Amino acid sequence: MDKKKIKIFKRLTISAGVLSLLTVLLVGNIVYAKTEQSKLEIEKEGKAFQFKVEKMVSDSAIKTFDIDTKKYEPLFSDDLEKESTSVTEDIRTKVSAAEFTLGTSRMLKIGDRFPTYFFGGNEVLIAIEHADGTMSLVKYDVSKQDPLQTDHIVKEVK
Repeated sequence: MDKKKIKIFKRLTISAGVLSLLTVLLVGNIVYAKTEQSKLEIEKEGKAFQFKVEKMVSDSAIKTFDIDTKKYEPLFSDDLEKESTSVTEDIRTKVSAAEFTLGTSRMLKIGDRFPTYFFGGNEVLIAIEHADGTMSLVKYDVSKQDPLQTDHIVKEVK
């Protein structure tokens, strides 16, 4: 009789251990899935906020510099990502090269809003709203391999 009780006790112990392990794995998977979902939601909210700011800067630039949106197509950061299908690879490359040139010119300052881009033909316009209430519009000729800055206009934001 004692051997039977010991055998049953061993089986119950092993079964309880296996059930505990499965429970821990299940709870771990649920927590991991919720964490990943939260990360995606935060990233999505961040991109939505960035787009909202870029759209505000774009609208402000169009008004301040009287940009012809039939001649220049407004572009945003999302349009320049490799996964984006909203613009061609050629346009993405030209605008990114102009953005890189802008970065090396040290024109961006702390407190500036996200830059907004406009593309038309062989020209890229980059609008930057500064913290001091002014806005810069930098024009680049992108007809050659290296973008060439052709103009830099600063105005009070309208």
